Amino acid sequence: MVAFDPVGLTEAHPKLTLHMKRLRTLLVGKNYFFNGQRNRARVFRAIDNRVRFENYVETGTFLGMTTDFLARRAKTHGAQVYSCEINERHYAIAQRTVGDRPNVRLQQGNSVDFLRTLSPRLSKATNFAYLDAHWRDYLPLRDELSIIKDWPSTVVLIDDFKVPFDLRFGWDKYDEEREICLEHIAGTCGNNPTYFPNYPATEERAAPRGYCIMATSAPLQEVLGGISLLKRHD
Repeated sequence: MVAFDPVGLTEAHPKLTLHMKRLRTLLVGKNYFFNGQRNRARVFRAIDNRVRFENYVETGTFLGMTTDFLARRAKTHGAQVYSCEINERHYAIAQRTVGDRPNVRLQQGNSVDFLRTLSPRLSKATNFAYLDAHWRDYLPLRDELSIIKDWPSTVVLIDDFKVPFDLRFGWDKYDEEREICLEHIAGTCGNNPTYFPNYPATEERAAPRGYCIMATSAPLQEVLGGISLLKRHD
């Protein structure tokens, strides 16, 4: 069996790969964004249909696939997408897949510095933040959340997160002291409640990956509370 290298394929044919992934989504319903998670995409759309986000922020661009999806959503109401990637090769590929979109701003570097740079512009706006930059030795998640908690109208989705009541969802665990879970982020996001998938991992077509969602304002928390696919965890 020939090994499939998505990075090498996208590097060689960035636009063609993106267009083929979009086409596959239309034909067979396998998402090219959000790790291929169908129900997570439903949750996002439910939020996005209720909230007029001015900005979409992504940490961990990778090859730009989720960036492309967010940019297409943002275009419908004149919003901007900001995304950062620390890996130089992946950043260069993403520049070729989505870097030419007029509402996308890509940055190569550390996600914490990236968010600090955005704070003066986004702290008074309504934002959606997708945090997916936690696979290297340094886990920036706590520092990312300590910045975003001061953005008072923001919804945050954290990828690869441990779902405490359904361990069939995958999550990132690096050793006995470092895993992406509630204990890891304790004390970084104030008293904001956390929402998890309100459906079993077995309902995802792709290999299920856990996530959690938070909001930094009461009105946005009400939006999350009104989505049947989410469950509040206090």
